[in-house]
Amino acid sequence: VHQETFGKTGCRRIVPGQYLATDPKGRAIMIGAVEKQKMVYVMNRDASSRLTISSPLEAHKSQTLVYSLCGVDVGFENPVFAAIELDYSEADQDPTGEAVLEAEKHLTYYELDLGLNHVTRKWSEPISRTASLVLGVPGGQDGPSGVLVAGENWVAYKHMGHPEVRTPLPRRVDLPPERGTLVVAAAMHRQRDLFFFLLQTEYGDVYKVTLELAQGSIDEVVNVRVSVFDTLPVCNALCITKTGLLFAAAEFGNHYLFQFQGMGDEPGTVEANSVQDPELGDDSFSAESVAPKFLASSTL
Repeated sequence: VHQETFGKTGCRRIVPGQYLATDPKGRAIMIGAVEKQKMVYVMNRDASSRLTISSPLEAHKSQTLVYSLCGVDVGFENPVFAAIELDYSEADQDPTGEAVLEAEKHLTYYELDLGLNHVTRKWSEPISRTASLVLGVPGGQDGPSGVLVAGENWVAYKHMGHPEVRTPLPRRVDLPPERGTLVVAAAMHRQRDLFFFLLQTEYGDVYKVTLELAQGSIDEVVNVRVSVFDTLPVCNALCITKTGLLFAAAEFGNHYLFQFQGMGDEPGTVEANSVQDPELGDDSFSAESVAPKFLASSTL
């Protein structure tokens, strides 16, 4: 479709390409670098139904690191992209090192105005410094929109104008309290009447994450339910096909293709629900304990 040279001196931190996010409706893509640069391209089709791509629109922010990037499902409104960012400008100018301890990560929404052909920062909110992954939640008639943010020991639902709903991740029973649990891979399965996420930690444990909505509402999330789904080899990426197969791109060794034999909601499954106290949820003492479940909900 397109080939453009972003940098001529190798894969540097300011060269776009590390992150790629797409609008769920296929109208635009965002290509981001580890630092500063983000490019937005508008996708379209010509009279012959061939895919065309626009000139890049810049959404740069200097002295800002990007940790994760995704598209936000907003239906047919202007495309929105979400990013986990950290502004290090003050820390870079502080010789004492105190500003480093006070640096905050932010969850930022970038909106592409299709009418003005311009990208703006629509919304930004501080989040926990352990946040490392952001995933788009289905919107429109299929879900509440917004994003799912994963950090050390927790996962949370966040959206503009909506309070955060956070749930601690279940932990291995033999894991020391000082050791955190990080999400390293994720996938989403979406059907007409349901959707859920699969999150895998650095220990191989896979969790099924579902959102509970308020009665009679399609955009008010009241609970993020996390249930222990399975234990698989640690993966760089997970992908659920339309036929219901789970492809696991293993970090080491062979890749695998699994078939679901359960949905992670069987009797006796360990579950975690949202905490109401905002002071809880970031430590290991508020989480459920669980033993590994090797191939409990899937088969090779």
